[in-house]
Amino acid sequence: MAPYEIMYISDMKGKQIALWDMPSLKLKKDSERLSFGTANRARLQHTLLDALNLKDVNGDIKNDDDRLRCSTSVVGYQNLDGLVRVELNDGTKVDALALLACDGIHSAVRKHMHKDVDDSLNYCGQECWWGKTTVKPGSELSEELKRLPSTSMVTIGTNEMPGAFFSDEVAPNEHAWGYVLANKTPPNANATNDLTRRGGSVLTAEEKKREIDEVIADRSKVLQLMLQEPSADEITRAGFFDRKNLDLSYIHGRVALLGDAAHPQSPMMGQGANMAIADGYVAASRLSAALKGTNDSTVEQALLDYDCKLRRKENNIVIKKARKYGNWAASKSRFPCFCMKMMFKYMPPSMLVSEMMSGDKSNKKDVASRHLKWDASIFGILRVDDDDGGAYT
Repeated sequence: MAPYEIMYISDMKGKQIALWDMPSLKLKKDSERLSFGTANRARLQHTLLDALNLKDVNGDIKNDDDRLRCSTSVVGYQNLDGLVRVELNDGTKVDALALLACDGIHSAVRKHMHKDVDDSLNYCGQECWWGKTTVKPGSELSEELKRLPSTSMVTIGTNEMPGAFFSDEVAPNEHAWGYVLANKTPPNANATNDLTRRGGSVLTAEEKKREIDEVIADRSKVLQLMLQEPSADEITRAGFFDRKNLDLSYIHGRVALLGDAAHPQSPMMGQGANMAIADGYVAASRLSAALKGTNDSTVEQALLDYDCKLRRKENNIVIKKARKYGNWAASKSRFPCFCMKMMFKYMPPSMLVSEMMSGDKSNKKDVASRHLKWDASIFGILRVDDDDGGAYT
């Protein structure tokens, strides 16, 4: 993880509102200072592959290991006595002790699990443009960034210049950013086979000019350059969606939904990956204990324990908070914009960060309440990439 050092908060014209020294923050209920930062998705994937020894000497994914299957998708499953039979799109059927579906918001497993009920998406009212900008040494953008106290930036809008902008240097001279605006009309919530797109649409040159270049023409110089530098095909537009029905089960027999397959949410709380990792840990811990016979649990009961009332309650709180903060951050109304500015300017940073970390606290509470030692070696692993860039384990 790349830790945040200084967080620079400004308005859309580039006027400084606040400057947060992140390493010095100490949360009220924590005895230690905590680390805040960003983790590169690709590096996390490679970390997991390394842990499972699923890469060859050249660093490529092994194609001769039965534990990993790529370019294959799940089309259905059947709970049978003592196993779950998984049906793949190539006609193959795989028998397993459990199916953990980590296949994202467009989960094929979830669609099969809840095929007889209304499980429609809920549009949160915002759309976002995602991108990465490579800063060339000596460029105008490089010089503008040198004038700022930090390359970790949060920009908040006004009713005249609405929206929210986030940017951070995730690798040397490489900045990942997002620009969020309110939009009452939901964009297409399509699936895609490109993991980095997250179900969004790549812009055309004309769309980039209309949707970004013209919109940011009166914004700060660094914001303009950051968004104008990438080519159109390096920028994705995506709406923020979660689920309308937050009470549907995450499990069905020996099948469990994890991460966005279980509880998709707007990224405005920054909790999606964190909650997915907690899901994986808790589900694996319960299954490990059941399979090793260290408690009286069966596989089915272990997954029922994973989908407990505490976890669902805490997840739904985070989802609803993310909806609220998305509405406030992207608002075009004068009062919410004023409140956002005053909050960042005068509220102690530790209070704001503590609120954003409330989801992490619920993760910690859930893991601690059911802490069990587990042995990954007892699992056979089936990983299947689907059309949304997700995976099943």
